[in-house]
Amino acid sequence: MRHDKHRDAQALARLQDCRQSCARLAEQNESLETQLALLRMDQQSGGHIQRRLLPVHPRTINGIRFDYWLEPSLYLSGDFLGYQRYSARYSAFYFADVSGHGASSAFVTVLLKYLFSRWLLTWDGENPDLFPADWLAALNRELQDTDIGKHATLFVGVIDHDTRTLHYSLGAQLPMPMLKTGTTLERLAGEGMPVGLFPDATYPVLSRALPPDFVLWLCSDGVLECLPGGNLEGRLRELEQLLRESTTLEQLRDRLACVSTSVALTRVQETDTAHGDRQALPDDLTIMMVSGFGHAD
Repeated sequence: MRHDKHRDAQALARLQDCRQSCARLAEQNESLETQLALLRMDQQSGGHIQRRLLPVHPRTINGIRFDYWLEPSLYLSGDFLGYQRYSARYSAFYFADVSGHGASSAFVTVLLKYLFSRWLLTWDGENPDLFPADWLAALNRELQDTDIGKHATLFVGVIDHDTRTLHYSLGAQLPMPMLKTGTTLERLAGEGMPVGLFPDATYPVLSRALPPDFVLWLCSDGVLECLPGGNLEGRLRELEQLLRESTTLEQLRDRLACVSTSVALTRVQETDTAHGDRQALPDDLTIMMVSGFGHAD
């Protein structure tokens, strides 16, 4: 009898401990959910501000039409771009993919916008062929000095509307920009080091004559995640085929959506089987289209 009472007392004590643990867990759960909700609100607000920093699109500058589609992987994006009129003769633009995701990468995109505008304001309009490489070298120093552990792949271009020439430089851009003329599609030449990764890096000075009717496509590497293919070169060929078939940004976006849906389903099934639940499309998606000449401002 005494043994039964002792056992009942122990059971009661365990029950009380269990109830207290459940209460503590519920309280901690509620606190975590509140913190997650606040974090989500901060991310959403940050994403809204970042979108406001992007240029108006579509926009025509000196007869050249600029347009883009940017889809962040969550709320904030490491992809960013900009274009700006310098004078009746020159316009400038850039296309960037900052390493990583989230707030720290998004902060770097704000820095990019500020530095690009500052460099254009201080540029004297001379030597347009040197401007892209000089800006990348200066940006490389800025990112090194911040010591935030971020680097970026970039393409920077200056269009001379009088001579119809694209002066450009790049840092580890992948995939390379594609220039389309009629039915001809070619990858722009050149290569360069990532921006912000190596001190004292230098960047190539490159130029390309532009035909009267052209389309320049720039895509972030997240686009490659949407495409089928067993290796990088296979996915690049798939992308080139989509670009050949597309004459507008909307057409490319729709075709990419159709292809990526089937690719995503396949990869989700594979990762669910092998590794458990994972995101099928983990990166930001950005496409920029530059076309001209002859568009009305």
